[in-house]
Amino acid sequence: MRRNILIYLLPIFLLSCGTAEFSPNQRFNSGSPQNVNATQIAKLAQKTPGAVIRIAVSSDTHTAYDDSRDFVKYVNSTGGFDFAVLNGDITNFGLLTEFEGIEKIYEGLNIPFVTVIGNHDENAEGNSVYQRMFGEKNFTFSYGGIKFICHDTNSREHSFDGTAPDMDWLRKNMVPDANHPFLIAFSHVPSFDGDFDPSLRQPYEQLFNTTSGVLASVHSHRHSTDSIYKPDSTSIPFIVTNTILNRTFTVIEISNGQLSTHPVSF
Repeated sequence: MRRNILIYLLPIFLLSCGTAEFSPNQRFNSGSPQNVNATQIAKLAQKTPGAVIRIAVSSDTHTAYDDSRDFVKYVNSTGGFDFAVLNGDITNFGLLTEFEGIEKIYEGLNIPFVTVIGNHDENAEGNSVYQRMFGEKNFTFSYGGIKFICHDTNSREHSFDGTAPDMDWLRKNMVPDANHPFLIAFSHVPSFDGDFDPSLRQPYEQLFNTTSGVLASVHSHRHSTDSIYKPDSTSIPFIVTNTILNRTFTVIEISNGQLSTHPVSF
Protein backbone atom coordinates (compact mmCIF):
# COMPACT_ATOMS: atom_id res chain seq x y z
CA MET A 1 0.00 0.00 0.00
CA ARG A 2 2.79 2.40 0.93
CA ARG A 3 4.53 1.66 -2.37
CA ASN A 4 1.36 2.56 -4.28
CA ILE A 5 1.08 5.88 -2.45
CA LEU A 6 4.66 6.72 -3.39
CA ILE A 7 3.91 5.95 -7.03
CA TYR A 8 0.92 8.32 -6.96
CA LEU A 9 2.91 11.08 -5.25
CA LEU A 10 5.93 10.88 -7.57
CA PRO A 11 4.41 12.88 -10.50
CA ILE A 12 3.25 15.57 -8.04
CA PHE A 13 6.73 15.79 -6.54
CA LEU A 14 8.36 16.04 -9.96
CA LEU A 15 5.97 18.75 -11.08
CA SER A 16 6.52 20.77 -7.91
CA CYS A 17 10.25 20.61 -8.50
CA GLY A 18 9.83 21.88 -12.05
CA THR A 19 11.64 18.95 -13.58
CA ALA A 20 8.84 17.68 -15.82
CA GLU A 21 6.01 19.15 -17.85
CA PHE A 22 2.54 17.68 -17.49
CA SER A 23 0.39 20.55 -18.74
CA PRO A 24 0.28 22.64 -21.93
CA ASN A 25 -0.38 25.57 -19.58
CA GLN A 26 2.95 25.29 -17.78
CA ARG A 27 4.77 28.62 -17.89
CA PHE A 28 8.22 27.66 -16.64
CA ASN A 29 10.26 25.08 -14.84
CA SER A 30 13.41 25.36 -12.77
CA GLY A 31 15.66 25.03 -15.81
CA SER A 32 13.88 27.50 -18.10
CA PRO A 33 16.14 30.33 -19.32
CA GLN A 34 15.16 33.88 -18.40
CA ASN A 35 15.75 37.37 -19.82
CA VAL A 36 17.39 35.95 -22.93
CA ASN A 37 17.04 39.11 -25.03
CA ALA A 38 18.69 41.29 -22.37
CA THR A 39 21.54 38.80 -22.06
CA GLN A 40 22.06 38.65 -25.82
CA ILE A 41 21.87 42.44 -26.24
CA ALA A 42 24.53 42.80 -23.54
CA LYS A 43 26.74 40.46 -25.58
CA LEU A 44 26.09 42.55 -28.69
CA ALA A 45 27.17 45.68 -26.82
CA GLN A 46 30.63 44.12 -26.42
CA LYS A 47 31.09 43.88 -30.20
CA THR A 48 32.68 46.58 -32.35
CA PRO A 49 30.62 47.34 -35.47
CA GLY A 50 32.43 47.42 -38.80
CA ALA A 51 31.72 49.61 -41.80
CA VAL A 52 29.00 47.17 -42.88
CA ILE A 53 26.52 45.71 -40.39
CA ARG A 54 25.25 42.28 -41.40
CA ILE A 55 22.18 40.71 -39.78
CA ALA A 56 20.88 37.16 -40.29
CA VAL A 57 17.09 37.39 -40.11
CA SER A 58 15.31 34.08 -39.52
CA SER A 59 11.68 33.44 -38.70
CA ASP A 60 8.89 30.92 -38.25
CA THR A 61 10.94 28.13 -36.77
CA HIS A 62 7.80 26.59 -35.21
CA THR A 63 9.04 23.09 -34.31
CA ALA A 64 11.46 22.69 -37.22
CA TYR A 65 14.30 21.74 -34.92
CA ASP A 66 16.49 20.09 -37.57
CA ASP A 67 16.12 23.03 -39.95
CA SER A 68 16.88 25.42 -37.09
CA ARG A 69 20.04 23.48 -36.25
CA ASP A 70 21.10 23.65 -39.90
CA PHE A 71 20.53 27.42 -39.90
CA VAL A 72 22.75 27.78 -36.84
CA LYS A 73 25.44 25.60 -38.42
CA TYR A 74 25.31 27.61 -41.66
CA VAL A 75 25.60 30.98 -39.92
CA ASN A 76 28.43 29.78 -37.69
CA SER A 77 30.38 28.27 -40.60
CA THR A 78 29.82 31.23 -42.94
CA GLY A 79 30.73 33.96 -40.46
CA GLY A 80 30.67 37.70 -41.02
CA PHE A 81 27.38 38.39 -39.23
CA ASP A 82 27.04 40.88 -36.39
CA PHE A 83 23.93 39.30 -34.90
CA ALA A 84 20.83 37.27 -35.73
CA VAL A 85 17.12 37.99 -35.35
CA LEU A 86 14.47 35.33 -34.80
CA ASN A 87 11.51 37.34 -36.06
CA GLY A 88 8.59 35.52 -34.48
CA ASP A 89 6.68 32.26 -34.49
CA ILE A 90 9.28 30.49 -32.46
CA THR A 91 6.60 27.91 -31.63
CA ASN A 92 3.48 26.25 -33.00
CA PHE A 93 1.29 26.31 -29.90
CA GLY A 94 3.03 28.65 -27.44
CA LEU A 95 4.18 25.71 -25.33
CA LEU A 96 7.07 25.97 -22.91
CA THR A 97 8.83 22.92 -24.37
CA GLU A 98 8.68 24.48 -27.86
CA PHE A 99 10.20 27.74 -26.65
CA GLU A 100 12.91 25.86 -24.76
CA GLY A 101 13.75 23.63 -27.73
CA ILE A 102 14.31 26.49 -30.17
CA GLU A 103 16.06 28.72 -27.62
CA LYS A 104 18.54 25.96 -26.84
CA ILE A 105 19.34 25.57 -30.56
CA TYR A 106 19.84 29.31 -31.07
CA GLU A 107 22.12 29.40 -28.03
CA GLY A 108 24.51 27.50 -30.30
CA LEU A 109 25.03 30.57 -32.49
CA ASN A 110 28.47 32.13 -32.17
CA ILE A 111 26.88 35.58 -32.51
CA PRO A 112 24.22 37.25 -30.34
CA PHE A 113 20.58 36.72 -31.28
CA VAL A 114 17.44 38.73 -30.53
CA THR A 115 13.94 37.25 -30.54
CA VAL A 116 10.65 38.93 -31.49
CA ILE A 117 7.22 37.54 -30.57
CA GLY A 118 5.04 35.98 -33.29
CA ASN A 119 1.33 35.24 -33.41
CA HIS A 120 1.77 31.51 -32.68
CA ASP A 121 3.85 32.43 -29.65
CA GLU A 122 0.81 34.07 -28.05
CA ASN A 123 -1.22 30.82 -28.01
CA ALA A 124 -2.05 29.11 -24.70
CA GLU A 125 0.29 30.55 -22.03
CA GLY A 126 2.75 31.72 -24.69
CA ASN A 127 2.56 35.38 -23.69
CA SER A 128 3.70 34.59 -20.17
CA VAL A 129 6.31 32.07 -21.33
CA TYR A 130 7.77 34.50 -23.88
CA GLN A 131 8.00 37.41 -21.45
CA ARG A 132 9.62 35.34 -18.72
CA MET A 133 12.03 33.67 -21.11
CA PHE A 134 12.90 36.55 -23.45
CA GLY A 135 11.60 39.77 -21.88
CA GLU A 136 9.17 42.51 -22.89
CA LYS A 137 7.29 42.14 -26.18
CA ASN A 138 8.05 45.75 -27.13
CA PHE A 139 11.70 46.73 -26.69
CA THR A 140 14.56 48.60 -28.33
CA PHE A 141 18.32 48.21 -28.58
CA SER A 142 21.09 50.00 -30.41
CA TYR A 143 24.08 48.91 -32.42
CA GLY A 144 26.39 50.72 -34.80
CA GLY A 145 24.46 54.00 -34.67
CA ILE A 146 21.15 52.25 -35.44
CA LYS A 147 18.19 51.98 -33.10
CA PHE A 148 16.25 48.74 -33.52
CA ILE A 149 12.53 48.85 -32.67
CA CYS A 150 11.17 45.39 -31.85
CA HIS A 151 7.43 45.17 -31.23
CA ASP A 152 4.26 43.06 -31.19
CA THR A 153 2.02 43.36 -34.27
CA ASN A 154 -0.01 40.20 -33.65
CA SER A 155 -3.37 42.00 -33.70
CA ARG A 156 -5.59 38.94 -34.11
CA GLU A 157 -4.21 37.43 -30.89
CA HIS A 158 -5.35 40.65 -29.17
CA SER A 159 -8.84 40.37 -30.72
CA PHE A 160 -8.18 43.48 -32.84
CA ASP A 161 -8.73 45.59 -29.73
CA GLY A 162 -6.35 48.38 -30.76
CA THR A 163 -3.52 47.39 -28.42
CA ALA A 164 -1.27 45.58 -30.93
CA PRO A 165 0.68 47.27 -32.28
CA ASP A 166 0.94 49.67 -29.36
CA MET A 167 0.93 52.97 -31.25
CA ASP A 168 1.64 55.12 -28.19
CA TRP A 169 4.72 53.03 -27.39
CA LEU A 170 5.90 53.23 -30.99
CA ARG A 171 5.52 57.02 -31.11
CA LYS A 172 7.56 57.38 -27.93
CA ASN A 173 10.31 55.02 -29.05
CA MET A 174 10.62 55.73 -32.77
CA VAL A 175 12.76 58.78 -32.14
CA PRO A 176 16.24 59.07 -33.67
CA ASP A 177 18.95 61.09 -31.96
CA ALA A 178 22.46 62.34 -32.67
CA ASN A 179 24.04 59.02 -31.66
CA HIS A 180 21.42 56.89 -33.41
CA PRO A 181 20.25 58.69 -36.55
CA PHE A 182 18.81 55.56 -38.17
CA LEU A 183 15.97 53.25 -37.17
CA ILE A 184 15.03 49.71 -38.26
CA ALA A 185 11.89 47.98 -36.96
CA PHE A 186 11.26 44.27 -36.48
CA SER A 187 7.85 42.72 -35.94
CA HIS A 188 6.17 39.54 -37.09
CA VAL A 189 2.89 40.39 -38.85
CA PRO A 190 3.11 42.98 -41.68
CA SER A 191 0.63 45.85 -41.79
CA PHE A 192 -1.05 44.65 -45.01
CA ASP A 193 -1.80 41.16 -43.67
CA GLY A 194 -5.25 40.04 -42.55
CA ASP A 195 -3.89 39.32 -39.06
CA PHE A 196 -2.97 43.01 -38.61
CA ASP A 197 -5.59 45.35 -37.14
CA PRO A 198 -7.06 47.16 -40.19
CA SER A 199 -7.93 50.21 -38.09
CA LEU A 200 -4.24 50.65 -37.25
CA ARG A 201 -2.78 50.06 -40.70
CA GLN A 202 -2.93 53.67 -41.90
CA PRO A 203 -1.54 55.30 -38.73
CA TYR A 204 1.12 52.58 -38.48
CA GLU A 205 2.38 53.02 -42.03
CA GLN A 206 2.15 56.80 -41.73
CA LEU A 207 4.25 56.79 -38.58
CA PHE A 208 6.99 54.78 -40.28
CA ASN A 209 6.90 56.90 -43.42
CA THR A 210 7.03 60.24 -41.60
CA THR A 211 9.65 59.41 -38.96
CA SER A 212 13.11 60.64 -39.85
CA GLY A 213 15.83 58.05 -40.30
CA VAL A 214 13.68 54.93 -40.71
CA LEU A 215 15.49 52.56 -43.07
CA ALA A 216 12.97 49.70 -43.12
CA SER A 217 10.31 47.77 -41.26
CA VAL A 218 11.06 44.03 -41.30
CA HIS A 219 8.31 41.40 -40.99
CA SER A 220 7.80 37.67 -41.57
CA HIS A 221 4.68 35.50 -41.02
CA ARG A 222 3.74 34.73 -44.66
CA HIS A 223 6.01 31.72 -45.30
CA SER A 224 6.75 32.95 -48.82
CA THR A 225 9.67 34.27 -50.83
CA ASP A 226 11.16 37.58 -49.75
CA SER A 227 9.12 40.59 -50.83
CA ILE A 228 9.09 44.35 -50.37
CA TYR A 229 5.92 46.38 -49.98
CA LYS A 230 5.76 50.16 -50.48
CA PRO A 231 2.42 51.97 -50.17
CA ASP A 232 3.76 54.64 -52.55
CA SER A 233 6.95 55.66 -54.33
CA THR A 234 8.22 57.70 -51.36
CA SER A 235 7.57 54.98 -48.75
CA ILE A 236 10.15 53.17 -46.73
CA PRO A 237 10.41 49.45 -47.59
CA PHE A 238 8.23 47.08 -45.59
CA ILE A 239 10.25 43.89 -46.00
CA VAL A 240 8.72 40.42 -45.56
CA THR A 241 11.20 37.59 -45.07
CA ASN A 242 10.95 33.86 -45.73
CA THR A 243 10.79 31.06 -43.16
CA ILE A 244 13.17 28.55 -41.66
CA LEU A 245 10.55 25.96 -42.68
CA ASN A 246 11.61 26.73 -46.28
CA ARG A 247 15.27 26.53 -45.23
CA THR A 248 15.77 30.19 -46.09
CA PHE A 249 16.79 33.28 -44.15
CA THR A 250 17.38 36.90 -45.11
CA VAL A 251 20.62 38.84 -44.92
CA ILE A 252 20.31 42.54 -44.14
CA GLU A 253 23.32 44.75 -44.78
CA ILE A 254 23.54 48.37 -43.64
CA SER A 255 26.31 50.78 -44.62
CA ASN A 256 26.33 54.59 -44.44
CA GLY A 257 22.60 54.71 -43.89
CA GLN A 258 21.84 52.46 -46.88
CA LEU A 259 20.08 49.13 -46.45
CA SER A 260 20.03 46.12 -48.77
CA THR A 261 18.66 42.59 -48.39
CA HIS A 262 18.95 39.23 -50.07
CA PRO A 263 17.67 35.72 -49.27
CA VAL A 264 19.98 32.80 -48.51
CA SER A 265 19.00 29.15 -48.78
CA PHE A 266 20.85 26.55 -46.75
